[in-house]
Amino acid sequence: MKIVILGAGIQGGIVASDLCDAELSPGQRDLTICDYQAHKAKNIGEKLGIQARQCDAANHEQLVDIIRGADIVVNCVQYHWNVGIMKACLETRSHYIDLGGLFHVTRKQFELHDDFLQAGLLAVLGMGSTPGTMNVMAGYAAGLLDTVREAHAICACGDFTKTNAVIGIPYSLQTVMEEHTLDPWILRNGELVSVPAGSGKEMIHFSEPIGLAEAGYCIHSEPAQFYRSFKEKGIKEASFKLSLPASFEEKIKFLSEIGFGSEETIRVDGNEINPLRTMIAVINRYLERYDDSGDGALNDCDVLRMVVQGKKDQMEKEIVVESVIRTSEKWGFMAGALDTGVPPSIVAQMIEKGQITARGVCSPEQCVPPIPYFKELEKREMPVYVLEKSPLSSDDFSCLNRVVSKPK
Repeated sequence: MKIVILGAGIQGGIVASDLCDAELSPGQRDLTICDYQAHKAKNIGEKLGIQARQCDAANHEQLVDIIRGADIVVNCVQYHWNVGIMKACLETRSHYIDLGGLFHVTRKQFELHDDFLQAGLLAVLGMGSTPGTMNVMAGYAAGLLDTVREAHAICACGDFTKTNAVIGIPYSLQTVMEEHTLDPWILRNGELVSVPAGSGKEMIHFSEPIGLAEAGYCIHSEPAQFYRSFKEKGIKEASFKLSLPASFEEKIKFLSEIGFGSEETIRVDGNEINPLRTMIAVINRYLERYDDSGDGALNDCDVLRMVVQGKKDQMEKEIVVESVIRTSEKWGFMAGALDTGVPPSIVAQMIEKGQITARGVCSPEQCVPPIPYFKELEKREMPVYVLEKSPLSSDDFSCLNRVVSKPK
């Protein structure tokens, strides 16, 4: 099996690490990791003993040449290149996995479904943590119901690392800024509609060690994916909410509000400057130079919670599927990186073993078998559990919702 990983950042490195782990991922496979910055791919290649190549995802001819012969391409580059990489995979007849398209690109990727279906290929869209594991949770919950009315994905991040760093980044800073500046889309009354960035905030009790934290809407692919996947089951409401550590949220809000989330160029000393890309470059340089020798051990947490409501045998049901992820004891990866980088490796191996046989362009809830997938997460320090609610004193949850929503 030949697998090509595009992108040698944090996520690409974790995908490669998991695929090279003889205990977790047994079997022989031909791995290549690529990046626009050749030294990044080379560093990972030398560390893991795999091939490394320079690759510009925007150069179609070069991309096709590099992935030709690959059984599976795992795309860990910025989502803007997703459609082009998918088209290259059609040309080379390679299965495709990515980490998500931040709603708008994901919807464009859906348009390639018939092409992948006719080619006998599978494209799995959004196979990280969220989208990704969260979608598989939604698929599991929907499978327990006859009808699905609502599906809500909620992610909470907590960082308890003792550090003197001015800022730490849980995942792509560009994606973080886009999540805070672009209008989110949710499914409301059976229609996808946009809502203001930062709206829908509420205090939610998450599993420890996060506890009570504020979460709000931000742009994500899940509402579009759930609408497509559960339309026949009658879905009417879907959303994604995110909770980030309060101190980090304050910094990002400040940067966003003064204009560093914008790509509208400004002139500085006669030069055209892109505020967003300049800010990212400055922060990345700071983090590269930061000396963490005086810091404590990494200590963070992600809580992935999927809430699905519907009916089973005419009775109202609420299915909550959740996973609590901590900093990896095995590899030392932070939770927010671990739960995003590991899932593409697991799904690539499930395709490799024939456990996933679907073809076309699919969201994870449409093609990934939940229980085998959850068992693989457990092996990698990411346990999953389910809670099920049924109203015993009435026919629905309306009375319960009124009682619990009353202010203290």
